[in-house]
Amino acid sequence: ASAAWPQQPFDLDTNFRLNAQSVYLESILPLPDGDVIVSGQITIPGEWPVEHSGARLHADGSRNTEFQYGYMGGKITPWQDGYYCGNGQGIRRFHLNGAIDTAYKPMYQIPYFNIGQGGDYYVFPDGRVLVSGSHYLQDSIRGFVGEYGLIWFTNQGYLDTTRVHRRSSAAIFHLFPLPDGKFICSGYAWNFDGHELASTAFRVMQNGALDTTFHGPPGYVNIKAILPLPNGKLLISGDPSWLDNGDTLNLMRLMPDGSMDPTFHSPGVRNFNPVLGHSANEIVRSITPLGLDSYIITGSFSEIDGQPRASIALIDTAGNLLDNLFNGPGSGGYQWWETSEPWGWYNYIGGLVPTNNGNFYIYGAYHGYDDGSGTDGSSQRLISRLYGLNVGIKENGTNT
Repeated sequence: ASAAWPQQPFDLDTNFRLNAQSVYLESILPLPDGDVIVSGQITIPGEWPVEHSGARLHADGSRNTEFQYGYMGGKITPWQDGYYCGNGQGIRRFHLNGAIDTAYKPMYQIPYFNIGQGGDYYVFPDGRVLVSGSHYLQDSIRGFVGEYGLIWFTNQGYLDTTRVHRRSSAAIFHLFPLPDGKFICSGYAWNFDGHELASTAFRVMQNGALDTTFHGPPGYVNIKAILPLPNGKLLISGDPSWLDNGDTLNLMRLMPDGSMDPTFHSPGVRNFNPVLGHSANEIVRSITPLGLDSYIITGSFSEIDGQPRASIALIDTAGNLLDNLFNGPGSGGYQWWETSEPWGWYNYIGGLVPTNNGNFYIYGAYHGYDDGSGTDGSSQRLISRLYGLNVGIKENGTNT
């Protein structure tokens, strides 16, 4: 922080800055040596119109120029001495220097499989991968022909012919692992594996079969983040798409069977777009427990329950806004492509990730970050480092 203010938890660390113009970061991976790998769509001053889909940054935010930055852009998942990363509609595996791991076959080259609409993926400890979306199989030998929403791959990237792949009527965009090995799925599918669905949020067993004991909130439920709680409940966030009752809930708590927990206060989330005014583009993108009694949420919003908050806020475990952190102006927006169209406006924080030394990164699509301490954060772009706490962020929330 600046000399005029004492350093406080979550204050901006101005020793880190990415020299970028735009556009967004989708995912980041802090490394033990202090570097951080980032994935998204990045433009660098002086390199226009070249866009980088990935980069490795040093501890001050400068780029590691030896990093091979191609074929990234999506979610990063660490694995052994490398990582997987979403790339277009598929995924690839990389070494930490950014080089493609040639021991993992590119999805467009494997037999029996054609890439369709991309979705999400999950990496098992042995390197096997479960992929969602809406892709096409041509494995007539084993009877898998047509459109499938959950597909299994070996740790070499080939279609896993020992597994039962699962059909869906439309793309499954998000895949969230649960502590018991099951998964929550979210997307456009109204029919999965032959079952009609009342909600586009549903749960599958470890083998991908539909869990018929779980009944998600009815309607189109576009989940962006899930926090499993110790008592089997789920804290979920996303965009305002619970259409059956006309609600605009961005954050809710579910009972173990998927029904809404009426004891949780779903905070009112709003987003101000300078082109549209108050728009329906509010999205809660991440949930991070802070200790045992609060959660940090990030996303596309400018106010919570009528109080100003720019893309990051603190709530208690009952869903009530707290004032002891993130009271500053927060992230700043920008207009991309110099267009007046609503889609040209960016201002969101996609997530909060701990570093290996107790600090935190925020990342997303923003220009400038004001923590309220008087520190000049106007030069911050897409990713910032915040000072940490004496106590760490826990993995699980309270048992409420």
